[in-house]
Order: sequence, then C-alpha cells, then structure tokens
Amino acid sequence: MTRQRLPSRRPSLGIQVDHPGHFSAVSYAVSIGFHQGFVREVFISCNKLTTAMHTSGLEVATLISIALQHGASLEELAGAMPREEDGTAQGAAGAVLDAVIQEISQMKEAVA
Repeated sequence: MTRQRLPSRRPSLGIQVDHPGHFSAVSYAVSIGFHQGFVREVFISCNKLTTAMHTSGLEVATLISIALQHGASLEELAGAMPREEDGTAQGAAGAVLDAVIQEISQMKEAVA
C-alpha cells in the first residue's frame, strides 16, 4: 500500500504515557493524529529532552506513523512488541501503542 499523505490540519488527541523504563521512569507526551476516523500518526515527546530517550521517542513515533499510513493496525504493531511475562510492554514503543489502543477503546465505549 502506498503511503497516504495527510492533510495539514486534522483532529488530534493528547495523552500522557508513563513507562517504568529499564533505568528510570520516563513520562511521554503522546499526540494521536486522526484522518478519516482512523489513527494515522503518533508524536512522542519525552520528559528528558535532549537525551537518547527523547530522540528514540521521536524515531519510534515516526516509524509507527509510517506503518499506520501504510495500512498496519495499532493492534498488529503492539502485538509485535517485546513483552514481559505478564504481558506488559518492555519498551516505550509497546507502552505507547498499548496506551493509544486503550484510549481509542475508551473513546469508542463512551460513544456507544
């Protein structure tokens, strides 16, 4: 599938994702961008600006967004992330994807 160019203005939703991390807890500000009723992009900003974690968040968001714009689903991406034995995400990408899925699910329940 060809990547879909998104309009310059589109609905978005902001959430906060806290992840325990391997060395210290990290808080991510996540912006979820919608197009035609579907999540099509994610922006991730870390509370530790100018660090490798912040840069990794930006890179992960870009990769998630490109995958979504090529037709991958949030669930498909989340399912590919490494998990702890209890099912929680090991890394930031999995934690963000899980939080986005949960937020979207809650939004759908509120509308129903």
